[in-house]
Amino acid sequence: LKFRAKKMLNKKHKSAKNYISKTSWYNLYCTTKTKQSVAMAKYVNDNFKSSLWHNNKVITFLNGIDFFNDLINEIDNAKSTINLEFYIIADDETGNILAKKLLRKANDGVLIKIVYDAFGCKKTSKKFWQSLKHKNIELAEFFPNLIKHINLKINYRNHRKIAVIDGKISYTGGINLRDDHMGKEKKLSPWRDTQIKIIGSATYALQEIFLNDFLFATNQSMPQNAHNLYFPKAETTGNLPLQILESGPEKQQPHIFNSYLFAINNAKKYIFIESPYFVLCKEMEKAIINALLRGVKVVIIMPQKPDKKIVFRASLYSLKNLLKLNAKVYQYPKFIHSKVLITENVVSIGSCNFDNRSFFLNFEDTCLCYEKKFIFKQLQFVKKDIFCSKLITQRQYKKVIPKNIFYSLFYKIIYKFL
Repeated sequence: LKFRAKKMLNKKHKSAKNYISKTSWYNLYCTTKTKQSVAMAKYVNDNFKSSLWHNNKVITFLNGIDFFNDLINEIDNAKSTINLEFYIIADDETGNILAKKLLRKANDGVLIKIVYDAFGCKKTSKKFWQSLKHKNIELAEFFPNLIKHINLKINYRNHRKIAVIDGKISYTGGINLRDDHMGKEKKLSPWRDTQIKIIGSATYALQEIFLNDFLFATNQSMPQNAHNLYFPKAETTGNLPLQILESGPEKQQPHIFNSYLFAINNAKKYIFIESPYFVLCKEMEKAIINALLRGVKVVIIMPQKPDKKIVFRASLYSLKNLLKLNAKVYQYPKFIHSKVLITENVVSIGSCNFDNRSFFLNFEDTCLCYEKKFIFKQLQFVKKDIFCSKLITQRQYKKVIPKNIFYSLFYKIIYKFL
């Protein structure tokens, strides 16, 4: 939105937040969250709010097809509400299967709400959205274009991937509702990703995030009698304690970024990072370097085949100093879109990439778990990815990165300001 604000984001987060707070959309977003959803927020805070959401069961999906099939199954079984918030919902085979299912449920009387990002869905046709017109389906475009393809808020993208069924079952992670995320595009197939399904009280937190974004995008108010509909009594099915974090440019603090810094600074044994985009600010780079200097094993898994060349070049440049200190960097065959951070103390799975855009500009969410057995389970998934990946040594790195170092630096600078 503002070149100056984006430049400041890489230096002083607080100053940048003050600059961004002067923009009209920021005031509208904060006013909406304070005014429109005050009843809902008060209800959640008074009845459910805690630092950890207890008694949860979590199922992990390692690819788009398994996740999508499970989501469709839960949509078929939905009885009251279906809430979807995705950065991309495409007008392709995946999107059309979803649309048909949603229309059937709408005809059955199920209330459906959908939030989609204007930039992420720029290629989705108007016919697709028109096909979803139904009295029981409400669509909300997040930061719509001003005129056709002109969008003054293009830098502040709703990058979340949230689905909530009947207020009891929820999903979050890195998978969008698009064919290539299902592994149907040969160029980037196999597509490796991570999505989790939550059954339990942590669903309330994802439901609150969704409703806040929906109320802002539609400028609606929360019906007073809707609390029982969207926040029914949770069914105790597991024993996992979870913490849900959200971040965005409207926040006074970058919560996900801070949680990652805390995790990395407190790691004593290992740090595993899976991310398609790996562009570090100075503060995060120092934290990882300090971890390496104190003997912590640092492992980074990134794609071998990039979907965005600019980000790939910037990611390669960010590896330079880490490889010198013997960080292990692996390239997954074809494309990995998973957003996972694991230390011996915590695992994080969500929509947030390991880059400046996700940390400071996008609207993101992530799920944290501190339970040792769950951390170990997720670590085994990552180790399987490492087993089929290629290790990048310092010698190989010099061959991968362009000979002219300023070329890569140029890409990094450009990416910061996109």
